[in-house]
Parts: sequence; C-alpha cells; structure tokens
Amino acid sequence: MPVIFLETGYHFPALIEYRDRLVNEWRLNLVNAMPKQTLAEHESQFGLLHIVQPTECCNLRKVEPLMRSLEPYSWWFTGLRREQSPTRAGLKKVEDHKLPTGKMLKKVSILADWDWARVEAYANEHGIPKLSLYDLGYTSIGCEPCTKIPEAGADPRSGRWGGKKLECGIHTFSEKAS
Repeated sequence: MPVIFLETGYHFPALIEYRDRLVNEWRLNLVNAMPKQTLAEHESQFGLLHIVQPTECCNLRKVEPLMRSLEPYSWWFTGLRREQSPTRAGLKKVEDHKLPTGKMLKKVSILADWDWARVEAYANEHGIPKLSLYDLGYTSIGCEPCTKIPEAGADPRSGRWGGKKLECGIHTFSEKAS
C-alpha cells in the first residue's frame, strides 16, 4: 500500500529522520509528493513566501503536490481527527471528494472520533515510536518555519502559522462532493 509523504522541503530534520526510520523498519512503500519547483527555485521566484503569503506557500508545496499524487487512487486514507480544530469538527469517517481535475475518490478519516489520548495509548500499546518533537513540547507538526511550540494551555494547533490560520489547505481545498 502506498504511503504518501508531502516533501515540502521545509520539514524539521527530526521528522525526516523519523520518516526514514519508519520506512526502513516497516518496509513502507513511500511515495514522496514533490512540489513542481525545488525549494531553491521556489525561494528564488517567491522569496520567503511562507512568511508573506503562507496560504499560497502551502498551496504550492503541500496542496497541489498531494492532489496530483492522489490521481492514481480511488481511496485516500488520512489521520484527521475531529478534535484537532473547529474546521474538522464535522468530519465524517468516509466522504466523497473531488480532486481539482474532477476525479472522484473516497476520503477515509478512520481516526475521526479519536482524541489525542487514544492516539497515544494505541501507539504505546502497539510499539509505534513517538516523534521526538512531541517530547520537546510541539503538539501539531508542520513545516519547521511555520511551527512553534504553543504556549501552555493554548490550543494544540496554535503553534502553526503563528496562530493566524488552522489549516494548510489540503482539507479545505479538496472539494467535498455533494
């Protein structure tokens, strides 16, 4: 089964090490969803877009590559959970989604009704290693320049994009079919 990884070029080195460890230990069929431009080409053309227009940066480095990478498939499995943000509160476990090309697929969010405690318990019970960034206080991991440790007691996703937005756009740009 293919596992798609969004290779934005901005990831924490610890996340790349973790990805590579799981690929090797679990023999994952990794598919790196790559942006159309290298990071150097992107920054040469746009500068630090993640600072001045983070939504457009996410669109170019995350959303478009994922939508393109999903084209060969009929099913899309995600780890989305309703508790993660208000924009995910109404998440259904299975939804029909239309890609930008018009292709329809089933989007499955099997963990939709899980909370973080259940995720941690499952990982511990099944020996799934923990990403080291969580031990440092990160509660939602994205690209390194757009992810900070949230203040104590703050919303877990408040460390993303300086608290200015909740989503990169993947789950808001992909169109739910009626």
